[in-house]
Amino acid sequence: MKFVTLILLILCITISLNAQIPNAGFENWIDENTPQYWNTNNLPSTWITVSRSANAYSGSYAARVEIPDFNGFPIYPVLTVTFPVTQYDQVLNGYYQFYPVGNEVVLSVYAYYFKDGFLTGSGSIDLDAGVSSYTSFSFDPSAGYSGTPDSLWIQFEMVSNSGTNPGIGSYALIDQLSLGGASDLKQINRNLSDYSLKQNYPNPFNPTTTISFSIPKTSRVTLEIYNSLGEKVSTLVSKTLPASTYRYEWDSEGLASGIYFYKMVADNFTEIRKMILLK
Repeated sequence: MKFVTLILLILCITISLNAQIPNAGFENWIDENTPQYWNTNNLPSTWITVSRSANAYSGSYAARVEIPDFNGFPIYPVLTVTFPVTQYDQVLNGYYQFYPVGNEVVLSVYAYYFKDGFLTGSGSIDLDAGVSSYTSFSFDPSAGYSGTPDSLWIQFEMVSNSGTNPGIGSYALIDQLSLGGASDLKQINRNLSDYSLKQNYPNPFNPTTTISFSIPKTSRVTLEIYNSLGEKVSTLVSKTLPASTYRYEWDSEGLASGIYFYKMVADNFTEIRKMILLK
């Protein structure tokens, strides 16, 4: 009986570990420049692109990625982890701050599912606006998936797309990553003729509200939340979507009462609407 209980405990622990991103809160470090389980492109005594920061969203530490100067040349940071999984999780979440030098520096997040070394699903998000307080991001890494995955690879990188400004000195903080279940983004129908962004409902709201939008053709869509100071507090959608009407259930947990704005950009269409959070 004790043997059976031990086996069940081991299985439960294994399943739990498979469902978690290792060191997702960046609390554990081998040294001040090496987060446990993660790989970096640090070259000690030459350049450091990844380091430990005490400015955390929660807990004691976050990961800091930056573009250092190496004899006048930028060294672009890379932070990666690969770990076993047994299923597709449809949302990769996290929190970040971003301090770009120049307008063309981008913090990119990639997630790739593999089975026996072959790619089975992927997703990404480009974060290109500076934010000085922790802001959430999320995206669907399971787009186009097939089969059952056995591993997930997550990568953060920062680059400059400018031919004249290499972005040296740019940095970002990353903390509290997590994998979620079904996405809060729901596809409703496909019979559309124009772009539109609807007023959220209910409004005022506490703590959840629904935001609906429509696109008449396959488009790259971003849907972001801003506070009354114009600071971005969350990126809800940043991906290419097929023509349809979509509905996003947004949870404002952790935010203070006040006026917020949500902004949709798709191709040449841009619209901003106001909503009120009352607690």
